[in-house]
Amino acid sequence: MPRPDPNSVFRRSRRRRRWPLVVALLTTCILSACGSIPNSSSPQPITAFQREAPTNAVPVPQSDMDPESLVRAYLKATADPEEGHRAARKFLTPAASEQWDDRGDMLVVDEVNVFVDQRNEDAVRLRLIGDNVGTLKSNGQLLPATGRVETALTLVRSGDQWRIDGPLPNGTMIDRSQFDATYRSVSLYFTDRSLERLVADPRWLYGGKASEPTELINHLIAGQAADLDGAVDSGFPNGAALRGPVSPLSGGGVRVELTGIGSASVRDRTVLAAQIIWTLDGADIGGPYVINADGGPLIPERASGWQTADVQAFDPTAVPSTDVGLNIIRSGALLKVTDNGTVAVGGPLGTGQAVRSATISADGQRVAAALAHSGAGPRLDLAIGPYGGAMGTVVSGNSITRPSFGPDENTIWAVIDGRPVQWVREESGDSDRLTTVDASSIATVARGPITELQVSPDGVRAALLVGGQVVFAVVSTNAEGAVSLTSPRIAAYNVGNRAVSLDWASPTTLMVARDAVESPVVQLSINGTPAVGLLSGNLSPPVRAVVADQSTVYAGDTRGVLRFGSANGQPDQYWTEVEPAMAPDVIPVLP
Repeated sequence: MPRPDPNSVFRRSRRRRRWPLVVALLTTCILSACGSIPNSSSPQPITAFQREAPTNAVPVPQSDMDPESLVRAYLKATADPEEGHRAARKFLTPAASEQWDDRGDMLVVDEVNVFVDQRNEDAVRLRLIGDNVGTLKSNGQLLPATGRVETALTLVRSGDQWRIDGPLPNGTMIDRSQFDATYRSVSLYFTDRSLERLVADPRWLYGGKASEPTELINHLIAGQAADLDGAVDSGFPNGAALRGPVSPLSGGGVRVELTGIGSASVRDRTVLAAQIIWTLDGADIGGPYVINADGGPLIPERASGWQTADVQAFDPTAVPSTDVGLNIIRSGALLKVTDNGTVAVGGPLGTGQAVRSATISADGQRVAAALAHSGAGPRLDLAIGPYGGAMGTVVSGNSITRPSFGPDENTIWAVIDGRPVQWVREESGDSDRLTTVDASSIATVARGPITELQVSPDGVRAALLVGGQVVFAVVSTNAEGAVSLTSPRIAAYNVGNRAVSLDWASPTTLMVARDAVESPVVQLSINGTPAVGLLSGNLSPPVRAVVADQSTVYAGDTRGVLRFGSANGQPDQYWTEVEPAMAPDVIPVLP
């Protein structure tokens, strides 16, 4: 079986140029086709998408094409959605083209095989069989998929060439390699319900369009993907629209002319500007950004144009500043790793032996831990307190998963005796509340105990381990303020059901440790692509724990804690031992 292209866009999410996380990625196979995640490829850094034409031209029918070749070329031509898939319709008879409804979902199919069932001089009946590895929705959202796809096609002679005759199934189907070559992932940005943070909504767009800025803004105006309805908001009011295409400025940058903004407040207009600016900037469309609304500047003070610095508070890649760094749990105590060794964290966590798991808020100010319970009753306590300070017990249980902070230090999640709970401290700091979160939808996609729950840094998505499978869900809030986990889906079908630990490296990237010899640490994107394995040659499986930030991944294996990241701007070629943390059963902890 041929090895997949290591530069495959479908295999590997290409992140924006400022994203500091640079890791060595490995070629990956779809589980249904290859059965595993290979670990023999050379390192491949995550790089920004190069703004260039598709690498594979869309084919056209040729007079010397046999039926099998013509069908494969047709699958490649479906990549181009322009004018109702005009390029693909060239492979059809007029009657088939008239009948074919190309609207709806696109199936991304790998390992396509063509089998001829019947053949004579003027007609051929054949079957396409392949592995469904993704479903591209009409709004550009890519969802992981699995299973076999089989489609029967009839071809007839038209002059001296073959053409596909009807009936054709609705929607489209594309060969995975052509999807890799012609589509790219971009992020639209909406806001959380507080209108304070931007949230990525990944979409896949055809790379052959010259009107990409206009397409991006139209997608923004159309709104978020349906699964995010209960979690995000937008600065665009109902009735907003573009007045003509987004146009380039003579000295660089773009002009965006909007209508229907009406009497939106300055705050909503600033949020709207942030959505536009960070969406375009993330697609490598630089500023300044002149944004007008209803014939005048969106905000008069920015009439000459916006820069990213003007909406820096909404930067979706920003992380709080902290010098806390790597901590470890050793023999039940929380220790800070220093250049010279380790030092006990202040307070009871550093001097006792009760810590079973812990997490530190992104700003390094607060810690949440599962502690061994003293005395009779439940076995564990969920305790919360300032980093290095006294801890207060919130709830006890027989099982408590590793806690997870939400978007700030005032929200903490854990699974207590199989039920997800959320702890929230009110803004005044005078009170807090613990509520059980409705997670009933999770059982619709995965069965088994929830052994891990980590909420993304923007607070909108959750990653769960359910019976060893990785599941993504959305943190939704209804009109009454009740929180639930909604729209669950298997994060990637090639991870399998042997995952043991996970951690968000960024709002869009997840690291997963698996109980496996091959590719024990893999990376997942929220954009619908399969998992990719990190270099694993000098890890000693099984890997028990993984934590990550935007620059570094730490894994705990049978020897201790190892580090993988970048040095001098180049991805590491191997995992490096963290000498003060090299002991069995040591668990890494990061803000």
